[in-house]
Amino acid sequence: MRPDVDVIIIGAGLAGLLLAERLAVSARRRIRVELLEQAAQIRVSAGSWSWYEQGRPRAVFAASWPAWRVGAGYLAVSRRFVNGRYGLMRGDGIVQRAVDTISASQDVQLRTGVTLDAMHTSGGLVRLETSEGAVSAARVIDTRPAGAELLGRAPWVRTGVRAEVRTGPGLFEPQTASLVHRLRKEGRALVFETILPLAADHAIIEAVRIAPAADERRPDFDTALDRIVNGADADIGLRTRSASPVGLPDRWPAFTGLVHRAGSRGAGLALVGASGRDARRAVDWAGRAFEALTNGRPPPGLQAQAALTRLAGRAVIGSLASRPARLVTMARRTKGDSLVRALDGSGTFLDSLQLLWAGR
Repeated sequence: MRPDVDVIIIGAGLAGLLLAERLAVSARRRIRVELLEQAAQIRVSAGSWSWYEQGRPRAVFAASWPAWRVGAGYLAVSRRFVNGRYGLMRGDGIVQRAVDTISASQDVQLRTGVTLDAMHTSGGLVRLETSEGAVSAARVIDTRPAGAELLGRAPWVRTGVRAEVRTGPGLFEPQTASLVHRLRKEGRALVFETILPLAADHAIIEAVRIAPAADERRPDFDTALDRIVNGADADIGLRTRSASPVGLPDRWPAFTGLVHRAGSRGAGLALVGASGRDARRAVDWAGRAFEALTNGRPPPGLQAQAALTRLAGRAVIGSLASRPARLVTMARRTKGDSLVRALDGSGTFLDSLQLLWAGR
């Protein structure tokens, strides 16, 4: 049997778009691609993705900082990053560029408003039954998020809001040049209120709550943002609930044949921006998947998070929940790099052990 296309990518999120974009402009090997998206149209988000990167900052950063500031009550500490920088990437430019590139390609077809009804393998091919008919391919890469169905198993969950504010210089001090974090305690929940200053009159405001899975109380995010924004008009959107990476493994079920699972769990811990971990992983994965496909190899899945790392991360969050001021102690005793990596879910087992020692 001859496949309709070489590769089918399910989901036009960040990972799917970036992979399709790279395949659309590849001159190394012609690959025919179908990119399927359930939404009626690609949403070009105006929001920014938080990002921590080792080495020199990339040019695509809208803004970046060499240090950060964290506080709990009247205690505060600033820590410089040793091996990297914290930055913000604008999402709208990246997504729009990918959509434009795909639209101009003859080899990559983007189809929106398509629902997937069934998927099965036959004769060395994968056949998808969709709302617009059947399509077959030699490989299928599923990039759809897969954290929602696992939420009930997560010991910690988060909700939050993000607002993008453009106003006069009176709201934010012009000399603001680092992240400002204020940590407060609501019962046994951790609430982070974050200001990401892009300019004197432009900032991203975020309030995120991390709480035990059984705790259904919603914190008063609107009041918290009103206090920060100080009455200015802001575009405020409520986040969906998401699972914490310190409670769920990144390992996907084993897929046989030609179907590859490469979706994000949508589970950033959000100390320094909820979506940073997923954005970084999506970009890194798209590069590795492109190299594999153009060389005739199967694309990689997500890197599994070791069980010891998860357990150590959960211990860190539990320690902070019982006494949030320990975050300041951790910041004083450890490198800023380790603290950010561990609390946004991308840290190593060693990072978590260092934080446990620092916060004792």
